[in-house]
Amino acid sequence: MKRIVRKRRGHLGFTLIELLVVIAIIAVLIGLLLPAVQSAREAARRAQCINNLKQMALSVLNYETSVGTFPMGDHMGRDYTGSPAGLARQDFGHFVALTQFYEQGSIFNALNCSVMIYEAPNSTINSIGLSMLWCPSDGDIAGLRYPGMTGDGWDCAPMPMTFSSYAANGGTLIYWYDDVNLSTMTGVFGHNGNVIAGGVGNFPPVRIASITDGTSNTFIYGEHAHSKIAALSAANTDWYGINWWTSGQPGDTTFSSIFPPNYFLNETQSLAANAQAQIIVTQGNFVDTVTSNHPGGANFAFCDGSARFIKNAINSWNPAAITATGKKPNSSPWVYNLNGQRPGVYQALSTRNGGEVISADQY
Repeated sequence: MKRIVRKRRGHLGFTLIELLVVIAIIAVLIGLLLPAVQSAREAARRAQCINNLKQMALSVLNYETSVGTFPMGDHMGRDYTGSPAGLARQDFGHFVALTQFYEQGSIFNALNCSVMIYEAPNSTINSIGLSMLWCPSDGDIAGLRYPGMTGDGWDCAPMPMTFSSYAANGGTLIYWYDDVNLSTMTGVFGHNGNVIAGGVGNFPPVRIASITDGTSNTFIYGEHAHSKIAALSAANTDWYGINWWTSGQPGDTTFSSIFPPNYFLNETQSLAANAQAQIIVTQGNFVDTVTSNHPGGANFAFCDGSARFIKNAINSWNPAAITATGKKPNSSPWVYNLNGQRPGVYQALSTRNGGEVISADQY
């Protein structure tokens, strides 16, 4: 009689140990791939940001060719009475003036210049959002809309608003709109001055011929990340009060280079008792400084239409050694004391006529 030998069938599934090993391998691979994917995405966002800045710089150059000067950073505007005698301190900034060169002529045509920008007839202008003014790394700025509340406008009307990720070069040392030192600002944009009777401030619009340091060595725009400034504000609530895209005020769409890019970790640090004194006359040190969400630095556009990434570690003077005295308008002038310091490379890049000699390998 034959013996029937039956073969054992192999198991059809994985053991628990085998499953755990496979899961661990997959987790390691994901861990290795994620940083690379995130880095690639950030590189793409940074490239788009660079492109935005180039488009803005080219628009400014076209404006200068057409008008003969760069746009004003800010200027006086008629208040709600419409009377020439009733001038308001702050009117529309450079971004609004440039809309016709952003292929947004309909916005410019809708602007009512009979009254200043923050009054009811111009509320529509303020509420329009321009994607070119939004850095892809700047949080949710693309969808951020302030609905407006009664009392916002100079005529107490609600003022809906969108925001900007960028600001224009106001120079190293900036001054209030009616300060006697306003004309000494060395940037490309600034308040045009106080034309009310008795006003002493004066900063005429800049021509390209005035950029004697060279257009390739002078900033025209830099980053001013709204999400970072708002999130790191002292109260963590300033989502709607800064970076108004229609404004030309320092800290909104004009920056100072007195502090290097991303100098402060947050506004609380800049306000601490043992921190740098508030040496910028308006808005404050933190808000007036170039700020970016790109790791290691910020993007800048130059007056020749080019754009490039500038590291946080760029050569700079020591802001902690600088002091300032004076008061806000209609009192004593604001006086900066550099205490013998010379401008660093970063400060030199923000002056249009400082006479500094710098080469491309320094930044």
